[in-house]
Amino acid sequence: MGDLRGVVRRYYAYKMTNAYGFYLPVSVVYLTQVKGYGMEVVGLTGAAFLFAEVAAEIPTGYVGDRIGRRASLAVGNLLSAVALGLWVVADSPLAYVGLNVVWAFGWAFRSGTGKAWLYEVLDAHGEADEFARVSGRANTALLLTSGATAVAAGALVTVDWSLPFLANALLSALGIPILATLPTVASERDAESDDEEGRADSADSTPVEDETFTVGDALRTLRIQVRRPEIRWFVAFAALVYTLFELSRTFEQPAMTAAGVSVPALGLLYAGFKVVSAAAAASAGWIEETLGVRGALVLLVPLLGVTYAAIAFAPVLVVPVVVLTRGARSVFRPLRNQYLNDRVENVGRATVLSGATMVFSLVAGVAKVGGGYAAAALGPIRLLAASAVVLTAGAGLVWVAFSPVRPASESDDAGSDSEVGASAATD
Repeated sequence: MGDLRGVVRRYYAYKMTNAYGFYLPVSVVYLTQVKGYGMEVVGLTGAAFLFAEVAAEIPTGYVGDRIGRRASLAVGNLLSAVALGLWVVADSPLAYVGLNVVWAFGWAFRSGTGKAWLYEVLDAHGEADEFARVSGRANTALLLTSGATAVAAGALVTVDWSLPFLANALLSALGIPILATLPTVASERDAESDDEEGRADSADSTPVEDETFTVGDALRTLRIQVRRPEIRWFVAFAALVYTLFELSRTFEQPAMTAAGVSVPALGLLYAGFKVVSAAAAASAGWIEETLGVRGALVLLVPLLGVTYAAIAFAPVLVVPVVVLTRGARSVFRPLRNQYLNDRVENVGRATVLSGATMVFSLVAGVAKVGGGYAAAALGPIRLLAASAVVLTAGAGLVWVAFSPVRPASESDDAGSDSEVGASAATD
């Protein structure tokens, strides 16, 4: 157990290197005030990250399976460090689009891998039931680091605009030697062994029936779920809300500076955002138990629409509205995932959740490209106000016309394991 404690402490240290607090409070302002780019470039770079993240999920997952969990995490940190380090020397909008693509691939290399590694290490020591506690503490360490570095970023820009980005690149790079001190897990060793045995036996192996969940099964599962109105219309509703959150995150910095917030103060605000997000995430379970998913969303979406509309008339309100949005996002995510998980059976669950995430990212990416041009014409504050009214009104229309949040019905077997399994067995 003593050895496990040391491993867990090093994992906490590694999670701290995943923080982007140096970068986040000043990244968009850097593009607009230092590089002189317009809102169109801001929207395009934000969209590039989302599109690349969708495209990167499958190839990075495959490569991660081949090279192992620690190596996958190390590649993720390396790509993040490269993207952030080159941020201050890039000299064209296309270069920043490319850096966001590189960063998205780095993000994808770490997506879920760290949690999988942690669970397997704990399980190997007979402590799998400690996963929630250890993972929660790791996320707390990440949030605290993000908050502290956000404050530092506001001070560093007063010295040199390049310092926050170089500091974040260094922080990401520090994760690589820390990963080298962490142990491998059984799945990595088994994968290496299976790869060697597979090469040795390939010449005389006998074909066997593939009973795994294939690509064809995944596509059938998605078609089945899309036919279910409680899934189809909920994904449409959630995509509109998610797009509002993404537009807000992309254009909030120029909106706040337009409202009179200084760049050093942005660091303090982003540190506060982390605290608000952590508190809101902790309350998500209580909100779900008290109001239910339907009750929470029927209050949340109109509240966002009304508060964002208000900033068109009182720009000074943009700061509290952004704070509200950060909290709402932290509550909305677990409610969304809870709803989908409750209505999807075990077979193909990951496929359905990944498919929904891809829809969210693609819709938000397209909106960011258009949002950049709209912000150039209207200004960032009016863009946020107008887009929030349109998106929440659209979500309200879906709510009234199609009732996207429906009770889980035991009699509805459209997405059941048996149907998916039967389809796979007959093909």
